[in-house]
Amino acid sequence: MKTVAIVDPYSSGKYLAGEFYSRGFSTICIKSGVNIPAVYAASYNKDNFIKELSYTISNFDMLVNKINEYGCQAVVPGAESGVLLANTLAHHLGLPCCDPDTLLCLRDKYLMQEGIAKAGLRSISQIKVSSFEELKPWLEHNLSSTMVIKPLSSAGTDSVKFCQTYAEIEQAISDIVGKCDALGNCNEYVLVQQFIKGKEYVVDSVSLNKTHYITNTSLYKKQILPSGAIVYSEELFIHPSEKEVKDVIEYAVNVMNALGIHFGAAHFEIMVDEHGPVLIEVGARLHGAKAPRNVQFFSNVSQLDLLVDAAIDPKRFHQRTQSPPVYYKHSKAVSLINYDKGIIVDIPGMKWAETLSSYTTAFWNINIGQQLLPTSNLFDSPGGIFLANQDPRALEYDTQRIREMEKSGKLWVLK
Repeated sequence: MKTVAIVDPYSSGKYLAGEFYSRGFSTICIKSGVNIPAVYAASYNKDNFIKELSYTISNFDMLVNKINEYGCQAVVPGAESGVLLANTLAHHLGLPCCDPDTLLCLRDKYLMQEGIAKAGLRSISQIKVSSFEELKPWLEHNLSSTMVIKPLSSAGTDSVKFCQTYAEIEQAISDIVGKCDALGNCNEYVLVQQFIKGKEYVVDSVSLNKTHYITNTSLYKKQILPSGAIVYSEELFIHPSEKEVKDVIEYAVNVMNALGIHFGAAHFEIMVDEHGPVLIEVGARLHGAKAPRNVQFFSNVSQLDLLVDAAIDPKRFHQRTQSPPVYYKHSKAVSLINYDKGIIVDIPGMKWAETLSSYTTAFWNINIGQQLLPTSNLFDSPGGIFLANQDPRALEYDTQRIREMEKSGKLWVLK
């Protein structure tokens, strides 16, 4: 039996079992905890796996033995919460993995920045504290107009706050320290960083034996609402060969080498200002949500299928990475914006979006019965619609149509 183990096959990792199955491999699920974090629960499908195991700290050796029994050819993380366990298991089994000596840098965002700084790469000024009083002396010399406060090792934008006053900073620290994050980790400390203003890029990659391949890059566009709120409006996918992303990609590759990302998928968020690129954070796993699936609609290489190659077919991986990806279509993601307050009674936009000529897939962060407030920052969008088309004009027409439906209250109905 040909088998692969996936640790926490959630979020975009939910697609991996099907990708491996299409190549003749069964998969076993390893949960990094007995309970699935609520943020991931809806994306897990137990029927995709021939065996389900849970990690309980005391049963690590049992997991190693079970993986050996199934003859797994690889152990890969499906989501952020599975990064440490997947790589630790793979290392003990002698399978491809990230560098065990720098593994903690891939989950602890403080160590992440310290790791790249040690390698001589540009990093963000930061400090790790457990209280506002502990932070005060540092702020006297490092305070900028906006400070970023966030947990050390949660996923995505969980509890990330942008603060401009001492009171806001103190409140943000209080909201994080002593609380559990979306992945179930208790926050003993909080990370405080200077805010970097610039263009925000995404770099997605897959690595095997220190060979790094960039599958796609993208640029986030933002807009200022009449309320003064700054929100994401679009994510524009950019071919890795474009001059615009040359320095960003070079920097991302240097980060991979500095942090020991030798195997597997990686997802970078990088800001570019007048001083050049700097890392916001990197996840040593697939780009989240449905972005990797969208790439399969416009490119001959995506993180999903190339990660499968890296795990089970190194020869094919090396063959496919000899040349840049081929983009057959232009693509973007349209971030949805809500302008009103109310209770959601219907979401007709879910079906309507599928009628767009450029539609590929979508994600929705809202449910019927939920109270919805006006979108007020970069992270509380009702959802996003992915588009791909050979004609860039069609993308713009469809984007305009989405905005018309959005502003007229026809994507979701409030009362």
